[in-house]
Amino acid sequence: MPSPCHTTNPGTTQPFGAALAGPAAAPAVWAMAAAALLIFLLPGMLGAYGMFIDEYYYASCAARPDWGYVDHPPGAPLALNVSLALLGEGLLALRLPAALLGASLVLGVGLLSRRLGADHWGQAVACLAIVAAPIYQIIFGVFAMNAFEVVLWFAVGWTVIEVERRRAPRLWLLVGLLVGTALMFKHTSVLLVAALAIGLVVTPGRRHLRGRYLWLGALLSLVLLGPNLIWQASHGWPSLEFYRNADLSKNIETPVHIGFLLQVLVTGPGALPLWVLGLVFFLRRRGDLDLRHLAWLSIVLLVLMLASQKSRPDRIAGMYPVLFAAGGALLTRLTSSRARRLRPAIVAWLVVSALPLVPLGLPILPPALLARYAASTGFVPQIEAGPGKAASLPQWFADRLGWERLVDVVEGARDRLPPTERGEVVYFVPSYGHAGALEWHGKERGLVPVYCTQNTWYLWGPPPRPVTVAIVVGNTAGSLATMFEHVEQAGYYEHDHIMPWRNRTAVWIVRGPREPIARMWPQWKHYE
Repeated sequence: MPSPCHTTNPGTTQPFGAALAGPAAAPAVWAMAAAALLIFLLPGMLGAYGMFIDEYYYASCAARPDWGYVDHPPGAPLALNVSLALLGEGLLALRLPAALLGASLVLGVGLLSRRLGADHWGQAVACLAIVAAPIYQIIFGVFAMNAFEVVLWFAVGWTVIEVERRRAPRLWLLVGLLVGTALMFKHTSVLLVAALAIGLVVTPGRRHLRGRYLWLGALLSLVLLGPNLIWQASHGWPSLEFYRNADLSKNIETPVHIGFLLQVLVTGPGALPLWVLGLVFFLRRRGDLDLRHLAWLSIVLLVLMLASQKSRPDRIAGMYPVLFAAGGALLTRLTSSRARRLRPAIVAWLVVSALPLVPLGLPILPPALLARYAASTGFVPQIEAGPGKAASLPQWFADRLGWERLVDVVEGARDRLPPTERGEVVYFVPSYGHAGALEWHGKERGLVPVYCTQNTWYLWGPPPRPVTVAIVVGNTAGSLATMFEHVEQAGYYEHDHIMPWRNRTAVWIVRGPREPIARMWPQWKHYE
């Protein structure tokens, strides 16, 4: 009887062996995908946490459709535009797309693991690794381009496998389509392209470089990215300035061993053996099937991540699902006979090792209790540089708190104005988060128009008419006095457990700009 990883006819689309007979994945895979949808969706919908800072920004971008934005391509705002049109303005329209992407990833990992030779147990283990990983609990719990990128990277990896499985070089066209789509959601998907290119060059997969379909696929990627490239060129390549500034001022230098430890923690300590087995699976040639370029793709991404010594462990989150699927297939083979009795212990290890990290991946604890729990574990990673960045909560939770209270304070400042000025006032805020929150929660209260000079908000200003009175969030009296003739503090904003850089913030009423706002606007630009 052939082994689960044996194929008698690599040129067909049939599964590898008898263990893969039948059209469907294991029932546990479908159940786990359904569970993942609820796990990724419900805690953020029902708990004490509101919208995430980037969700406000994406909503602002979705309200202003374009072929590009300073700090991201147009894919995520376009997708959010569709979701808002279908579900209305509310938290569900933001959270459901991410949760659906997470559930589809779990299902896809189970199906691919089956495709690679995993039995029902191996498929379930691969899926469990996704659901238990803190990084995916975070990514699929909020609306962001990361959720799309992870799923698209997984789809690219699966399609590259099918190029070899089916002996179908035409599938490089599909790879090109997926890569181009990934680039339209996140520019950093270029890392996947670079790693795949290196993987092909250093393995027998280089034969694909001599074929036309790979290059036609690459051309298709450029065609898809073309509108964004045109937008970038017409706006002076702002994303390049943004990435340069982020590299200099936002990322924290992280030693290699700490970077690796972060990768282990965010993917789940119990899953480390699984993705290592996935690497081993791809490194070993099986008959006529050679997938070593996928192993090298993963190795290159990991090495680039560690060598760059950056503080954002999510940068290569998209590479692990394919490794989990392959690890499930190899683990099936390793535990198919005498070692089968180890299977319950393996599942228990995955679950038990994941449980302590669940409160740090899912918003299931109230903020005060989470702060105590995070302090007790010592796991409150500082992933962005800058003074006052550390907080009592991980940033992905701290930046879901306090925004509506800010809007209340701003509304109180507005209500202090005489009726004759309320129709003239404009609102200046320091970050895209403040701007998006004020626009999202404040438009029904008349707290518009909002202006900000960070990232794409800078391009949406300055105000088209002269400013006589404004409400300003942040800054100091002395600094504002150099720009306005009259400065009056009208409120004060603070909130427990939010990021310190936006806590204890004054709200001001200012009048009489010393020079036109349009003239000062370029001095205030900050892409970071």
